[in-house]
Amino acid sequence: MIRADYIVLTYPRTVQAEALYPTIVGFWLHENRQDYVLYGFRGYRSGKVFVGEREDRYLIQATGAIAHDVAMRLSLPIEHEVSVARIDVQHTFIVADADRLINNCEPNRAYQATRWTRVDEPGTTLYVGSPRSDVRLRVYNKTAESGVKPEVCGDYLRVELQFRNKKADHMFRAIRARAPRFPFLVQLKRMVDNFMYQLVYDSIEKDEEVLFPEELPRELDALSRRKAWIERSVVPALRKVLAEEPEYLKTFLSMLDSIDESFV
Repeated sequence: MIRADYIVLTYPRTVQAEALYPTIVGFWLHENRQDYVLYGFRGYRSGKVFVGEREDRYLIQATGAIAHDVAMRLSLPIEHEVSVARIDVQHTFIVADADRLINNCEPNRAYQATRWTRVDEPGTTLYVGSPRSDVRLRVYNKTAESGVKPEVCGDYLRVELQFRNKKADHMFRAIRARAPRFPFLVQLKRMVDNFMYQLVYDSIEKDEEVLFPEELPRELDALSRRKAWIERSVVPALRKVLAEEPEYLKTFLSMLDSIDESFV
């Protein structure tokens, strides 16, 4: 299955975006939230997700398995104005010998390519494309990198495409539309030989599940989600209101006092 593995995006700071920001923080940053600064944006980090703001824009960064969840389910007030700086998209599947396949793969000569091979133990990686280019391919032995082997024999092989700038925007929208296969395969075909391309193509056709076991963040139960929303969305929003209109506190407390305890 083709999944996002890393994402960085920004979007304009509008009235609608400001209203949605506390909800995004409350939903995606469940626990152990810490103040953090990234690329000049001040915000919060929890686990592998960062949500931040500056005067004119908001920024969200996610790494690992949660990146795909963010790419798919993030609520955006103005999706057409989202700017995706970078998105890494990967497909992982089982092969008999990952190092052998990577060493035999022939990259397209039009691209700069580098192959790294471990001498003392398994672990080969092929890079196709410049680190500064809008698209870069990485093919590597995921079993050697992670230490996780399939339940059956063989290795996990990961094929990962890194997109930047406009190409990142296009891939992000393909993922949101649940149609990442076409742009992923089109780009891959340009960068590797037909054997490797066909191998990846066939594995995608056969598999729509995540093969490599990665832990997603624990889902909160309904009550815990409501508590998190109050603590990380309602309270911060209330503080902003009170900073401009301190007398609103009396109104807010009177609303709490008027709640019928039979409905609590």
